[in-house]
Amino acid sequence: MKNLLSRVVGGFVIGLIIGQIVQLLISLTLGQGEYMPVVDQFRSLFASEMYAVMVQILLTGIIGVTFATSALVFDIVKWSLLKQYIVHFCITALVWVPIVTLLWMPKTTKGTLIFFISFLGTYVITWIIQYVISKNDIKQINAAIQSRKFEGRSDE
Repeated sequence: MKNLLSRVVGGFVIGLIIGQIVQLLISLTLGQGEYMPVVDQFRSLFASEMYAVMVQILLTGIIGVTFATSALVFDIVKWSLLKQYIVHFCITALVWVPIVTLLWMPKTTKGTLIFFISFLGTYVITWIIQYVISKNDIKQINAAIQSRKFEGRSDE
């Protein structure tokens, strides 16, 4: 339970930090020299900028919590790495895509599709890298086991 709580809190904080970095990058590209605490399209959904910022903070924290807690699927040793990644992808995509689309993306089908494809592409690249690393680790473990078996036979 303590581990879960630390994942939730840590994930929320990391989500806030990443959200602020994204907002800073958006301000640098769209803000014409001014800091934009929220994108105008998102701001227009609220009675005040303060409410928009508060909701944005909550939503970026939720993204962080989702990534942090859904990573627990990688602890399910009965599942293959592929199954773990598919489940993790589905969980994170179901939260990330609508929130990021609401907060920062143009509200067009094309914009949402491009953003989802970039998320999917990044995820596939991450999975391939992790798969290669895991295969290499397995080879090293198997080699160590084989060398110990060989050493054990030479002692007899």
